[in-house]
Amino acid sequence: CSLAKGGIIAAQGPALRSDDAAFSEAAEQIYNEEIAPALNRFADFIENEYLGEARETLAVSGNPNGEACYPALVRGFVTVGVPAEEIHAVGLEQVAEIREEIQVTLDEHFGGGDVSEFLRRVNEDPAFTFDTEEAVLQYSTDALDAVKAAMPYAFGVLPKADVLVKPYPEFAESGSGEYHSSSEDGSRPGIFYIAVADPTGRSISNQLATLHHETFPGHHLQGAIALELGDQQHPLARYLWNSGYGEGWALYSERLADELGLYPTPLDRIGLYSDQIARASRLVMDSGLHTLGWTRQQTVDYMMANSGWAPVDIQNEIDRYISWPAQATSYMLGMIEIRRLRTLAEETLGDNFDLRGFHDRVVGMGSITLPMLEESIEVWIAEQQAGG
Repeated sequence: CSLAKGGIIAAQGPALRSDDAAFSEAAEQIYNEEIAPALNRFADFIENEYLGEARETLAVSGNPNGEACYPALVRGFVTVGVPAEEIHAVGLEQVAEIREEIQVTLDEHFGGGDVSEFLRRVNEDPAFTFDTEEAVLQYSTDALDAVKAAMPYAFGVLPKADVLVKPYPEFAESGSGEYHSSSEDGSRPGIFYIAVADPTGRSISNQLATLHHETFPGHHLQGAIALELGDQQHPLARYLWNSGYGEGWALYSERLADELGLYPTPLDRIGLYSDQIARASRLVMDSGLHTLGWTRQQTVDYMMANSGWAPVDIQNEIDRYISWPAQATSYMLGMIEIRRLRTLAEETLGDNFDLRGFHDRVVGMGSITLPMLEESIEVWIAEQQAGG
């Protein structure tokens, strides 16, 4: 339906329309006459037709030809084929390694203790939460300034577009953080929206890892550079989203920020590890649910043991795995591949390895598949060996 109904001037911007009586009246009419009835028809279909025919099993393997579904979905999201049993094994290995990192930090800075218990504590103990909404915003704003200043140490090419941190508007204040991209010419900055409501229930620990994931060196840096490539790359590489590459890069960026000294306190580092172990746990739980016969409760118990998330958030997260098979595996599997390629370049080039050049190559091709990235890095290594 068109919002031009009711004599609305099409050229009028949203900021002006919001205070325009004719616009509000027309929008309300469209909602009442078209949108609400359509939503009611959809709800009626779900309740009275669809649910009665839905499968009862959680796993995607319960679909017709279901055994082929999960491998196909993994390949679609990760852009490489990885057997489910390998995904599960890698996840278990990564979880064990990250738990050890957390334990070392606990022993050195927090007097030791149980990892699972502490991960829950940092999300609940007032000693680890904010006092005011202003403090939440300021923490991320200061961190964004710090990471921007550090980027020339790791990148030779940076996007023209800036990125800003803003609080969610009131109607979306329950959000968990999201990035909105910049314009192609760099004139409109990207925006990272963060939740500031209920500051005493918001942990300090996970703010920086999320910011680095979404802004610099993560989604904003990679996405803005891709948009600004112009005719240098195929439009598919500028506009298409490959989850294995894109989410893999953002998760790699969380670790890169640590290399650059951008987690100034042990609590910030706990937040980094908490983010990383959640992504590693996804490998275990997603493959477990869809290929190994895991129950919902089994998955809940595993996440309770390996995250500090609230029970309601864990239930929502598991709903995501059930309804979106394999997507959650793309983060950690993508990061592991980027780290593998970096190690290959470091070992092959030795003292001639240039970190800035490597990163410029990784983000300078647009959004590509992981096999394409591997080929690009192999060519880059050969160019460096040849002195080019």
